[in-house]
Amino acid sequence: MNEDYFGWTERLFDPEQTFLKPEALRGIRVLDLSQVLIGPETASLFAEFGAEVIKIEPPGMGELLRSVDIWSRFWKGHSQGVMWVQRNKYFFGLNLKHPKGKAIFYELVKQSDIVVENYVPGVMDELGVGYRQLREINPEIIYISISGFGQWGERWNWPSWDATAQAASGASAVSGYQERVPAKLPYYPGDMLGGAAAFMVGMAALYHRERTGEGQYIDVTQAENLARHLSFIWSYVAKKGEDWRRLGNRDASISPANAFKSADGRVVTITALTDGQFRGLCEAMGRAELAEDERFATLPARLRNRDELERIIEEWVSRTNSEEIVRLSAEHGFSAGVARNGMEVYQDEHLRARGSVWFYDDPMFGEMVAAGSPMKMSETPGRIKWSTHPVGYHNRYVLKTLLGFSDDEIEELEREGVIGYWADFIGRKPPEGVDPERDPIFMW
Repeated sequence: MNEDYFGWTERLFDPEQTFLKPEALRGIRVLDLSQVLIGPETASLFAEFGAEVIKIEPPGMGELLRSVDIWSRFWKGHSQGVMWVQRNKYFFGLNLKHPKGKAIFYELVKQSDIVVENYVPGVMDELGVGYRQLREINPEIIYISISGFGQWGERWNWPSWDATAQAASGASAVSGYQERVPAKLPYYPGDMLGGAAAFMVGMAALYHRERTGEGQYIDVTQAENLARHLSFIWSYVAKKGEDWRRLGNRDASISPANAFKSADGRVVTITALTDGQFRGLCEAMGRAELAEDERFATLPARLRNRDELERIIEEWVSRTNSEEIVRLSAEHGFSAGVARNGMEVYQDEHLRARGSVWFYDDPMFGEMVAAGSPMKMSETPGRIKWSTHPVGYHNRYVLKTLLGFSDDEIEELEREGVIGYWADFIGRKPPEGVDPERDPIFMW
């Protein structure tokens, strides 16, 4: 106990030791039938913590996201979106519409723990690979279905992308400024938060199964998950009988809490929740008397007089550099942060040292970088080992290792159209310069 706490925690969570430690979910097998973002992200989270995840997609063109990339700027011929949400998986090109393909899938189900899918509700059941069919094969299977609006109810067949879920959940309506149109939240929070929720409930189901031996069916929706993140907005609307107003960068419950432009042209957020934090802010501004001013002495008073308070803060921030504001916040106990761009976050030495900017040597794409796990585990840390692979890249590995097929049998399955590999098309085939036949995993 004589060791400095911060030195001890740095050593305990040292990212350099990650691959010397075991994986929390090693021995768990996940069959990933999903596509695009929310389902693949769910399965990738299982893979990140050690589960063996087999990504099953149609031979040839594979899944839809392989055709989509940021501004269509594919890198080395592959979608960066796929590179992100297909972490640590084995890629199996299997035709589930073929009787033999379905039979192979059933054999995998017997050996698996979790199935993840995000097709239109009812499609998997109609195909014969829904929960009702698979529980007869493996009663302990945990089946996670993800959709926009749920597996039942009047909206089951409503198409949903992330923006739709944001709008339907009420998230868009509270984002932005009151005098403007509602603002779509950036990137794809419905997919990323939904994937995290599906992973979380999947872990709960695994724990329940460990205690009881029971599998179960899980219904996760984009829209309802985002609505859950609106927290006490629901109770406000129900009890007050009025709608929530869009506040821009302000906080409905805290003052001061807003964004201001600093002397060096940066946007700085400043928040002080408690009276003590506000006193620290006043001292930092050289206006200690404001903490005793009856207009600002308490949180309710600060909320009532927030326009005048923010005018005072804005004037101080406008003549102070952003780095100095952040330094003063640490010294005086209020919260301040500079709105950084992506390059600044990527180059952040603090995040790199913690492994949150994660560098790894991908077997197919070489040196890569990704957002590392923000959840640090001292004994069984998450890790990213590889990114996407071409359609069907691990066919031989899966069929031989798990199901005992011979080379001749695998060749026959390919001739019959039961299994297959990538089409000669962007997003599907190996990157230029990569020869799969020299890879022992491909040639397993």
